[in-house]
Amino acid sequence: MTILTCKLQTSGYLVNGNMSVPSDPANRHYVMVQEWIAQEGNTPAPEFTDAEIAANAQAKVNSESLAYLSETDWMVTRQAETGVAIPADVTTARTAARLAIV
Repeated sequence: MTILTCKLQTSGYLVNGNMSVPSDPANRHYVMVQEWIAQEGNTPAPEFTDAEIAANAQAKVNSESLAYLSETDWMVTRQAETGVAIPADVTTARTAARLAIV
């Protein structure tokens, strides 16, 4: 096996973007990764890049914001059908949720 890329993972390494290698000295691929690391200049990349961390954080914000909007949609329908006002704090929070979604 030729190692072109290596990323740290919680349970070991991700090699060449598609092979998960557990942290187990009895595993022959783990031994190969350790030998690769021992060579000068070979360092495993972190599990997530800064861009991936930012994207994951935004995905969480998007999910939470969409969930809040979904949970409070009934108030919008109620207002349209009966004229009962949406509480100001809910209107403010819905606006913030919409603005947070990318």
